[in-house]
Amino acid sequence: MSGKALFLLPLLLLLLCSFFIPTEKTSLVLNIENIEEAKGHVWIGVYDSQKNFLQKDAAMILIGEKIRQTGSIQVEVKDLSYGTYAVALFHDVNDNGTLDQGILGIPKEPYVFSKPLKSKWRAPTFEDVKFSFNSSTQDLQLGLEEWTW
Repeated sequence: MSGKALFLLPLLLLLLCSFFIPTEKTSLVLNIENIEEAKGHVWIGVYDSQKNFLQKDAAMILIGEKIRQTGSIQVEVKDLSYGTYAVALFHDVNDNGTLDQGILGIPKEPYVFSKPLKSKWRAPTFEDVKFSFNSSTQDLQLGLEEWTW
């Protein structure tokens, strides 16, 4: 064998072996509570930066989960890479695909973020609600709430 072939053989073996090494499956489990009406959808956005945060169509992951019961549901986000994320979700009770808002942009439908809000008088930033996803399975407890004066 030539020197070049001897050099390439270990690289080829390494490449072939990497196809047979199982990759770790990950799961972010969202436990969504305080569902008061069994209708509409819960829209869940998973964001990885401030740049796209709170833009429904720009979410890294967007899930629309049909609501069939009151109380609580569990939604699993599979195969999420380790990193820093923020979750924003709302219960689209009237099923029109958007978070209905009133005067001053105050939400008219239940909502929740991955961390409690510091202030309800402004929209949160990515920094306000970010969390580290750093284990193969991680749970978030998310209690929907309505904005009140």
